[in-house]
Formats: sequence, structure tokens, C-alpha cells
Amino acid sequence: MNKIYSTGYSSSHPADFVYDTPPGRFLLVMTHSPAVFRCEEDLMRFPEDTAVLYEPGASLYYRADGDSYSDDWLYFSTNEKMILDFPCRNRPFPISEPEYCFQLQQLITWEYYSDKEGNEEILSSLVQILFSRLYDDSNVREVTPFSHALYALRKSIQMEPWQEWNVKGMAERLSISPSYMQTLYKQQFGISCMEDVINNRIKRARHQLAHTKKSSAEIAMDCGYHTAEHFNRQFRKITGMSPLEYRRKMSEEELQWPPEINVRNKDNEK
Repeated sequence: MNKIYSTGYSSSHPADFVYDTPPGRFLLVMTHSPAVFRCEEDLMRFPEDTAVLYEPGASLYYRADGDSYSDDWLYFSTNEKMILDFPCRNRPFPISEPEYCFQLQQLITWEYYSDKEGNEEILSSLVQILFSRLYDDSNVREVTPFSHALYALRKSIQMEPWQEWNVKGMAERLSISPSYMQTLYKQQFGISCMEDVINNRIKRARHQLAHTKKSSAEIAMDCGYHTAEHFNRQFRKITGMSPLEYRRKMSEEELQWPPEINVRNKDNEK
């Protein structure tokens, strides 16, 4: 169970804002603006869309890094194993999906201040969802100056896998060399950038094969492939079947749902 004691979103502060009070409970901070955080003995600058989970009693220090400072925050206690075992505590990490997390925090704050009876379970579930989304982000081994840019790049790949993605263009987007970009991408996500492109293209193709009547050639073009042959080859490599076989399998599974229910006729019972 997660119990909230106070919370807020888009809190604004002037340029001289500093926070250095050790929390008595867990404190989650998610920034909307650049900030300076103390990491061990060093003061380090971090861009917007950075999060930190402070444990009760942790030594902390963060301040504005500019003309103003804005953040979301959550002050709470928990006995949930996922949060107690959170990989990254007392150390900043980048948020890969800031809009999702910020909107969820806004919902948590609205629900908290609605003061409705019996909303403790709803609030606890919302906090759990928020930390589920942040969990993978907190597994980042090392925050680099390119961490946020890499998350933005990956989000673009996931949203638009059909684009003409290539290593050179991705590197130019981050203003670094192609070899360094590939190294950073693999370190941060555990997969190469072009493998990620292919996986997201095939994911899109699988959805269209299962839920549309588009031909395989149309789907290939829609997912960024110039030839159906190239699409078929990569689709089979990842799924173990051709697009046609996959569509047939999905159709058969749909026909079997919902499963048959045997209803006995009471008039025939003895």
C-alpha cells in the first residue's frame, strides 16, 4: 500500500530556489526545468525531465539552474516491494516518457485533493502505475549528457518506425559520430538502434495484419519497407512465420474467442 502525505505538480519557484531538507518519508521529484543536484559530493547539472527518488532520511540538495525552477513532487510512505527495491534511489535519472508521467502525477494530485472517501486504494494504485513506468528508466547504468536525447530519439522511432531511419541520420540528430551514437544507444537500451527500428516496424506490421484488411504489400510500405520481399524476410526472421501465416493464425484465434461455454438444459436434467 502507498500512502500519500502531500503532493503537487508544476510547482514554480524563483531562481534562488534551494531544497536541502532530509525527507522523513519517500520523496519523488520530477523536474520540468533544468536543475542542479548533489550527487555524492559533487554538484551536477541536469536537464528538464529528470527524476529522483529520495529515501527517508537521505541527504539531499537540489536547486534551480536558471531564472526559475518547476517540478512535480510526491511525499509518501510505502510497503510495496517494487518501490522498496527501486533500482535507482537518491540519484537523478532521465524520464523516458515525461508527458505520461507528468499527467499521471497531475491525476494523483487531483485525486489526493478531491478528499473523497475511500480513495486511498485508487491513489495507491496510481502511485504504483507511476513507479512501474519509471522503473525501467531507473535502470540506466549511467546518466550521460545524451541520455535525454536518446530517449527522445527512441520515442520517435517507436511512434514513427516507417521513417527513413539510418545510423548517420540518428547521429546527426544528436550531433555526435555514428559509432559513438551506436555505442551509447546499445548501452542505454540493450539493443542496437537499427534492431530497435526493425522491431518497431514489425510490431506495427503485426498489429495491421491482425486488425486491418490491408494487403501484405500495403503493410510493408506503411511500415517503411520499399519491397515486400525485404518485409517478408524480416517478418519471418522475427516471428518465425510469414505475414500470411501470421494473419491466418490471428484470424483463427479470434474465431475461437470467446471460448465455448457448455450450458446445461435443466429440462433435460434428471
